[in-house]
Amino acid sequence: MVNRPAFAALVLLLANGAAGQVLLKGSVTSRDSGQFRMLPFEVPAGTRRVDVQLTFTGRDQGTQLYLGIFDPIMYRGAGRLSFTISEYDATPPFAPGPIVPGTWHLALGVVNVNPERTSDYTARIDFSTSDDRPTGIVLRSEPGWYKGDLHSHTGHSDGVCLSQAGKNVPCPAFKLVEAAAARHLDFLAITDHNTAVTLNSIREMQPYFDRLLLIHGREMTTLAGHANVWGTAEFLDFRIGYRNWTIDDFLDQVHRAHALVSINHAYWPVGPACPGCGWGWKEQTDFSRIDAIEIVNGYSEKGSWFQPPAGNGVPFWEEQIALGHRITGVGGSDDHRAGEQLDRGSGVGNPTTVVYASQLSEPAILAGIKAGHVFVQLRGPEGPALYLSSGQAIMGDTIHPAANGAVEFQVRAKDCTGCKAALIFDGRTVKSWTVDRNVQSDPVSLTLGGGRHWVRATLQDAAGSLVALTNPIYVNY
Repeated sequence: MVNRPAFAALVLLLANGAAGQVLLKGSVTSRDSGQFRMLPFEVPAGTRRVDVQLTFTGRDQGTQLYLGIFDPIMYRGAGRLSFTISEYDATPPFAPGPIVPGTWHLALGVVNVNPERTSDYTARIDFSTSDDRPTGIVLRSEPGWYKGDLHSHTGHSDGVCLSQAGKNVPCPAFKLVEAAAARHLDFLAITDHNTAVTLNSIREMQPYFDRLLLIHGREMTTLAGHANVWGTAEFLDFRIGYRNWTIDDFLDQVHRAHALVSINHAYWPVGPACPGCGWGWKEQTDFSRIDAIEIVNGYSEKGSWFQPPAGNGVPFWEEQIALGHRITGVGGSDDHRAGEQLDRGSGVGNPTTVVYASQLSEPAILAGIKAGHVFVQLRGPEGPALYLSSGQAIMGDTIHPAANGAVEFQVRAKDCTGCKAALIFDGRTVKSWTVDRNVQSDPVSLTLGGGRHWVRATLQDAAGSLVALTNPIYVNY
């Protein structure tokens, strides 16, 4: 006979708006072995994520419990004692999907209990009104320059690759991540168009790719411009212009989620070849609220459908800097073929965005981008690198020199023998010189005068092609 009182559950709801917590407590004995019990609990309206953790006593004496979960409509999975479920991602093998309010059930399976013991269990169930997944993954704890790609696509939107039979098919996310890992990138943002479904693939793949940080992102594809958002799983409304939804409303939504927004390929033409690809919201955009601008996009660099203008996205970017906006310049491969076109010079990692961060984690990488501690390698992670500093200040920092005083800047090129470095002052080249491999230049002294200025550096190969560029060091911003 089953000991029914042993399954009596204590249910606590700790209200916190629509969020809260439920504790299901009870005891089992050996007489319950081989039995399942369904433990009901209520999920409040407005819940976006459910986290479950089962703990129990007697584990070291042979107690084994099994856990599954059912929502009011369907089975959501089983097999782990700790898991999370949200609309867009879930701990494998649990199923992501809408969090339906109402009565859910834990399926508590009693595999075994020591005949001489009673096992006490507690199922802690936490509810969150945010759909964001935890961002506490740290792959490397030391500060440094981390190399990555901030713009890429899979078959969850319009990424394609060759099947085993050589046909173009929607490309599995795993193929893109494999290609990024093969290039020894430190991080990759997968930015499928207007969808967060890729986030469940990220949750599944991250434990395997433990040297490559997978940053959750999206390319918000509006009818008059594309923008990457990094750092949130929240629903973001791309329907700018619909029912008075404005670009300001969209930016409010992004920043409430503590995410970053970056305008993509703003210099692309607007027309039927790529509707909405250029930034048609320029007049309505408050650029003080823009975190980054994609100044080099790898998708078009080989003339796949148009030749980019001189300077790519740099003129658009510098126009905003001149107006006083500290916006970080980044690169993105815009890979749509899982690295299949690397032999043509395009694909994942081309270009590479290099970020100085306190550690290799999503919050740290995004903080480094926000701070402007960034340079771009146009020829990928193995290509020439470029560093700019002024005393203790690095790219993205602000200095406040004495009025009319001279300021020294240091430029160091790496892996680029015979290249030409240049220092750019307020958008104008003020000094250029040929650099030796891995040798820091002599300090370049500039008398800046009063007012607001910016200084950045570029690197060209012997043929005059741009191979690297830095973000500015700002003066009196």
